[in-house]
Amino acid sequence: MLPYIISLTGVITDYITTRVGLSLGFSETHLQYNPLIALSIFWGTLTLLTLALPQKKDTFIGKTIVASASFLGTMNNILVISGFFSGLII
Repeated sequence: MLPYIISLTGVITDYITTRVGLSLGFSETHLQYNPLIALSIFWGTLTLLTLALPQKKDTFIGKTIVASASFLGTMNNILVISGFFSGLII
């Protein structure tokens, strides 16, 4: 259950930081971004891993790492908002 909670937290924080960035005048480069789609992708991946892999400590750590990837969007948003990263140039 923990990987699902981790990925939910990552998607929620990504959505919050995206909204903050948009309110500061930044623009979203992925115009079709939807947090529900992102969450379904993470949860679908975790479900497939749970069904396909044996229940061992190593696979739990792997699933936790996959779930933690949901925080990459949050980290990107924080770096862009704080000025450390200019974001994607399109």
